Amino acid sequence: MRYGPEHQEQARAKILAAVGRGFRRQGFGGIGVDGLAKEAGVTSGAFYGHFASKADAFEAAAVTGLTELRAAIEGLRAEAGDAWLARFVEFYVSARRTCELGESCALQSLTPEVARAGAATRAAYEAELVRVVEAVAEGLPRGTLAARRKLAWAILAMLSGGVTLARASDDAKLGAQIAAALKAAVSALVDGS
Repeated sequence: MRYGPEHQEQARAKILAAVGRGFRRQGFGGIGVDGLAKEAGVTSGAFYGHFASKADAFEAAAVTGLTELRAAIEGLRAEAGDAWLARFVEFYVSARRTCELGESCALQSLTPEVARAGAATRAAYEAELVRVVEAVAEGLPRGTLAARRKLAWAILAMLSGGVTLARASDDAKLGAQIAAALKAAVSALVDGS
């Protein structure tokens, strides 16, 4: 039985979501094609029907993770208006700090892996990362667009780096201290801009 393009797109999206979880949880070097296929509930042959290689799957997962982040930022901006940034920071330092690693944000969990990837993956990731920065910059309250872009880079770097540090600690109190410091630092940075 042949499936139509819509079914194939749905199957790819399901596999891509599972691949993203696998890479976030175990890293590029920690999981192979068989593990990724198992994570997705498909055979290795079905995996290769959607991705030419493990590296191709990683690139798609990393870029998709940032696309999802950008869409969430844009949605929150539309929904919360001027309060979007405070709500985003709160969500990022709470839910994205404490969720299961496979459900974490690609920005903090896959960026170190992208740094080790090939040039094509780094370029694709960078292009989407710039779009994420634009989404943040467009939602900042004041300053020139160039100044808001600089601020957006700083905010995203602080959040992803801070959450990475908090995740590396087994001490819940330390994680909460890091989260509180991040919220205060982002607020001070935005208020001082």
